[in-house]
Amino acid sequence: MHNLVFLILLYVPLLAQEIQVIDHKIVKDIQPIWPVIINNVLDDSTSFESVISLDSVQSVIEGYRVQVLATRYFERAHSFAIIMKNTVSDSVYVDFETPNYKVRIGDFIERESAESLQQDLVQMGYNSAWILRSRINSQASRIKY
Repeated sequence: MHNLVFLILLYVPLLAQEIQVIDHKIVKDIQPIWPVIINNVLDDSTSFESVISLDSVQSVIEGYRVQVLATRYFERAHSFAIIMKNTVSDSVYVDFETPNYKVRIGDFIERESAESLQQDLVQMGYNSAWILRSRINSQASRIKY
């Protein structure tokens, strides 16, 4: 008897359900927003540099940077980075590696270019400037033809 009541209670809700028919003319898929595809055949009105700036992929390669400061305080590193940005023409970065914030300058493929910046910084009075291997942004270090 209990089994019969159980089966009735199990199947009655299934029989009471409505069958819903989906009208595919009304329901539409959401169109994805795809990244911009760059045409590899350029016309005369499009410069190569403007197409490169549209590229959403940022390539990271091995290279060199010059480190000028390591401190535990973000405010000190940030204010020093602003000073360096106004002093040198290269890119300035504040990287955090536990427990220090490090101010690093440049995106150099060749060590000689980093050495030149290091010598300039030493002449400016930043005697602790030193070169390190680092991952760099290839957009900034792109070889121009």
